[in-house]
Amino acid sequence: MATVRRVRADNPGPYTGPGTNTWIVGDEPAVAVIDPGPDDDAHLAAIERAVGGVPIGVILVTHSHPDHLPLAARLSERSRARVARFPELHDNDVVRVGRLSLVALHTPGHAPDHLAFWMAEDRVLFTGDLILGRGSSMVTYPEGDVAAYLRSLQRVAELEPRLLFPGHWDPVEDAPAKVADYIAHRRQRERQVVDELGRGPGSAADLTRRVYAGEVGSDERLMAAAEMTLRAHLKKLVDEGRVSAGPGPAGEETFSLTA
Repeated sequence: MATVRRVRADNPGPYTGPGTNTWIVGDEPAVAVIDPGPDDDAHLAAIERAVGGVPIGVILVTHSHPDHLPLAARLSERSRARVARFPELHDNDVVRVGRLSLVALHTPGHAPDHLAFWMAEDRVLFTGDLILGRGSSMVTYPEGDVAAYLRSLQRVAELEPRLLFPGHWDPVEDAPAKVADYIAHRRQRERQVVDELGRGPGSAADLTRRVYAGEVGSDERLMAAAEMTLRAHLKKLVDEGRVSAGPGPAGEETFSLTA
């Protein structure tokens, strides 16, 4: 298996866990750097120390969120390595650097421009924020797309990876079980939303309180994030014709099960 080293950015938080993982893949004659992370002097220096003087052949970015992309420009300028990300990279494009071959997989859902990077020979996938080492990934309205996310997860399941290197938290050794858990989690959340709508229609804010109150308590920041997640599920259900949206008694958008 190719050598894989991690440099963790010092940007811990509720959505980044202990920090963003930058993955350095390969050895001489060149390495790939996946997800350079936030534009931070200390993180840049840590990446350069970890590379250890081996040329950087390419800088790969899973998606353009501010905890994954911003350092790419400075790292590229200093290393003279090209930055490769969506849409310059297309689905199934092969990136070769040194002795490595990585296949770019367009895996939207968390973000429309999301890529994962597959090393078929090692059966290893760098998942970005498609799959995390702990907890669930954010799929939030309007950027997140639950239907696309489930398709991306199913695609990963069909690859049968043995090891996942996520954008946050630690590597996942039991990859098939993790992917199955992620699919089950989304399906369960959808059932919760449908079951709650079966008890009566409601606005997105009302439904969020009904579905998530036991999980996030009274934390308004988490509740706001939960509402964006629930709206993403509602969009999928509306698109499928299973839920309808219309004005409620107070004029707010209200959702109900279709007859």
